[in-house]
Amino acid sequence: MTAGLIDMSLNEVETLAAKAARGAGLSWGGAEEFGRAARLLATAGRDWPALVTALAGTADDVAAEAAALARCEATLEAAGLGAPGSGVATRAAVAPATLAALEALAARTYVPASAQSRVLGAGAGLTDND
Repeated sequence: MTAGLIDMSLNEVETLAAKAARGAGLSWGGAEEFGRAARLLATAGRDWPALVTALAGTADDVAAEAAALARCEATLEAAGLGAPGSGVATRAAVAPATLAALEALAARTYVPASAQSRVLGAGAGLTDND
C-alpha cells in the first residue's frame, strides 16, 4: 500500500460506494449496482472512487439514474470487467480526501440528529445508561 492512502476491504468499498451512490440520488437498487461495480473495479486495481464521485449532483429521477447506470456499465466494459471474481486484489486503497468526499455523499442518507428522532428511537433515545 502506498503511504498516505487508507486501506479498505472490498466489502467496505462496496458498502461505501453503494451508500455514496444513494446519497447522490440513485435508488437503492441502482446504488447497489454501483457498489458491486466499485468492488469489481477495486478487485482489478482500477480507479473505483471516480465511478462514484462522478455521481455527485445526480438528479433523483429515472432518466438520470438510467444514464448513470449506463456510464457504470460502460466503465466496467472499458475495464474489461463483468463478472465477480475476475480480479485478484483483496483490498483497496483510497486517498483521504477521496474517502472524505465519498463519506460526505454517504452521509446524505443518514437521519439528522434531533430531539424528535431520539424520541422516536434513534440512537440511545433520551437516556444513555452505559
